[in-house]
Amino acid sequence: MKKSLLFFSIILIFSACKRETNFAEVNINQRYTVLLPDYLKPCADLHENASLQYQNADIDIYAMVIEEKKTTMENYDLDYDLELYYNSIASQAFVDNIKNGKISPPGRQEINGNKALVSEITGNFDGRDVYYRMGIIETPYSFYQVLMWTQAAKKDEYLPDMVKMLESFKELPHPQEELPQPKINPDSVKIELAY
Repeated sequence: MKKSLLFFSIILIFSACKRETNFAEVNINQRYTVLLPDYLKPCADLHENASLQYQNADIDIYAMVIEEKKTTMENYDLDYDLELYYNSIASQAFVDNIKNGKISPPGRQEINGNKALVSEITGNFDGRDVYYRMGIIETPYSFYQVLMWTQAAKKDEYLPDMVKMLESFKELPHPQEELPQPKINPDSVKIELAY
């Protein structure tokens, strides 16, 4: 009897230790939705250009999304594809700001029908070893930087939640006028004059 009670107690302890995360869908300005773990709460001080900012400072985990509209980039004569955007905009910030930063080669995937590049970043920030998971998603309207991070020691614990959050990203329908306009090559335009 004592052995079965001990065995039952051990099983109960192990099952209580396994953390199950609940997720809720968050709609950001009718532009996109993403599933977020219930332990994250809204905040406003992660990045001035982020449209989504969530954190839990007690357990040291953070998430944010930065959107860059293609029409805005067009106005500045910037012509990016996914790889060029990843190399010149998104990954550069890590090289510049993380001590001993290492960025994994980006893995290609599709997230809800959109092309994406996903990387892992490790290094030291403010004296702490950190782990980042970054996804760059290209949609017809925008480029999105989806970023989550925590202490490197907590990577294994939070990685499944980070993956689920990133892969849940879904852009909502936008007005047609937000689509970038195709560039016209002046050499290919023929003008016929009628007299």
